[in-house]
Amino acid sequence: MSVMKCVFSYFKKHIPIFLFSILVVTGVTFLSLVPPQLLKIIVDDVIPSKNLSNLMTFALLYMITFVLIGLVNFLKEILLVVVSQGVGKKIRLEMLYKINRMSYHIFSKYDSGELEAYFSNDVDEINTLITSGVISMLIDCLKIVGIVVSMFVLSWVFGLITLAIIPIIVAFTLWIRKRMYNAQILNRELEGNVNKLVLENIDNITTIKSYRIYDKIDKKYNNVLDNHFKTNQKVNNYDAMFSPIMQMLKNLVIVAIIVLSTINLDLFGISVGMLISSIDLITNLFAPIENLGMELQTIQKSLAAMDRINAFFKLEEDEIKSQDLDLKNDDFQLVFDDVSFSYDNEKVIEHFSYVMNKNDRLILKGKSGSGKSTIFKLAYGLIKPTSGRVTINGVDTYLLSNEAKRKLFGIVYQDYFFSGGTIKEEITMLDPSISEEKIYSTLALVGLDRIKDINEPLKVTDYSTGELSLFNIARAIILNSKILFLDEMNAKIDPISARHIIDVVNQVSKDKMVLSINHYGELLSSSKVINLER
Repeated sequence: MSVMKCVFSYFKKHIPIFLFSILVVTGVTFLSLVPPQLLKIIVDDVIPSKNLSNLMTFALLYMITFVLIGLVNFLKEILLVVVSQGVGKKIRLEMLYKINRMSYHIFSKYDSGELEAYFSNDVDEINTLITSGVISMLIDCLKIVGIVVSMFVLSWVFGLITLAIIPIIVAFTLWIRKRMYNAQILNRELEGNVNKLVLENIDNITTIKSYRIYDKIDKKYNNVLDNHFKTNQKVNNYDAMFSPIMQMLKNLVIVAIIVLSTINLDLFGISVGMLISSIDLITNLFAPIENLGMELQTIQKSLAAMDRINAFFKLEEDEIKSQDLDLKNDDFQLVFDDVSFSYDNEKVIEHFSYVMNKNDRLILKGKSGSGKSTIFKLAYGLIKPTSGRVTINGVDTYLLSNEAKRKLFGIVYQDYFFSGGTIKEEITMLDPSISEEKIYSTLALVGLDRIKDINEPLKVTDYSTGELSLFNIARAIILNSKILFLDEMNAKIDPISARHIIDVVNQVSKDKMVLSINHYGELLSSSKVINLER
C-alpha cells in the first residue's frame, strides 16, 4: 500500500466524485480563459461600432462569466473538503491495518509520539495538500497551458516572450523546491520529537510535580522547540522570497509588452484590444504560477509526509497467524523447548525449557530485566523466539490465529487499559456473543457485585485501584480462557486488596493453567516458583 494507492482506491469507489472533479477542473480552466477574449472583442469590435446594445450584451456576458467562475470555485471548495476527508480516512484506516499486520517486535520500536505524528500530523498535511492544492494545482497548470496558447493566437511575439520567461520561472521554482523539501523532511522528524516529548511530560506529570524538576524539563523542551523553530524559519525564508520575485518578473514582462506595442502597434499586427487582452493574460499567467509558488510550502510538507507514510507502509509485516487448535480438548500442554530470545542482539532468554500441564501454576520471579515479561510474551505468542519453540499441544503459539488466542488466553495486566466505553463494552471487549447475565455473574464473582448498570461508562475515577484490577480479572475470565497470565497484577495495590484478588484468582482458576509474575505478596496456591537471573 502507498498514499497514491489510497487515493486511487478512494476514487475507484467514488466514481461520481471522480467525474465531478473532472467537470470542475474543465469548467474552471475554460472559464478563466474567457474574460481576456471578451475584453479583446469589446475593445476592438464593440466599442468602435458604437452599438450600445451590443456593448451592454458583452458587458453582461463579461459579468456572467465571473459569476460562473465564482460558482465553479465554490463547487471546487466543497469538492476539496469531501475528497480530503475521504482520502484522509482511507489512509488512516490502511495505516491501522498495517499496524495490525506488523509484528510486536517491529511495532515496539516506535514510541507513541512518533506514531501520533504519522496518524495526525502527516495525514493532516496530506489533507492540506488536497484542500489547498492538488485540484487547484491541476487547474493552474491547465491555465498556464491555455494562456500560452492564447498568447500565440494573439501574437507570435507575445507567445515567444511568454515561452521565454517560463523556463526562468521553472528554474527558480525548482531551486526553491529543493531547499524547502530538505528542510521539510527534517521538519517532519522534529514534529515527531515534539509530540513525543509532550506525551512523555503528560505521562510523567506526577513525577515532574513531585520532584519539582520544572527547570530540567523546560530546558529539554526548549531545545526541541528551538530546533523545530529554526527548521520552520528556514522554510519560511524561502517561501517569503518567492512571491516578491514573481511580482517583479510579472511587471517586467508587462512593461516589455507595453514598450513593444507602443513602438509601433502595426509592426506585429497588434491592436489595442489585443494589447489589453495580452496584459490580462500575462497577469493571469503569473497568478497560477505565483499560487503554485505560494503553495510550495504546503506541497513540500505534504511530499515529506507522503514519503514518511510510504516508508511506514513498507515496514516489515508479521507472519500470517492462521493456526487453529482443538479448543474442545481441555487437556492443554504448554511447552518451552530450548527457547532463546534477543532484543536487537541483546540476549534476554537463553535455552529456557519448561513444560506446563492443565491446572499447573507457575510464578516467575527475578530482578527487572531478567526476562519475566519476555517469557509471558513468548507464551501467548506476542513475540517469536529467536531460537527454539513455544507450543501448545504441538502448535507454535506465535502462529495461532487471533480467534484461537482470544479463546485460549486471558491476560491480567498491572495497568488499566480502558477506552472510555461502557462497563459492558470494556468487560466484553465488544464481543456481542456475551450475554448481560454472564457479565453480571462475572462481576459478582470477582467482587464487583455493587455494579447495577453495565451500560454506564466505566470511569476510572469512580473505582479504587483494587477494583480496577478486578475489572481486569473479569475481562480475562469472562470468555472462560484456558490459560491465565497474571502480569504483576498486585504491584500497585495494598496488601488487603491483593489478598482479596489472590482469593478471587484461586477461585476462578481451579481448572485453568496459570502463569504469574509476582514480586511480593501472597502466592497462588499450589504454585511452583522459578527465579530468573541473568
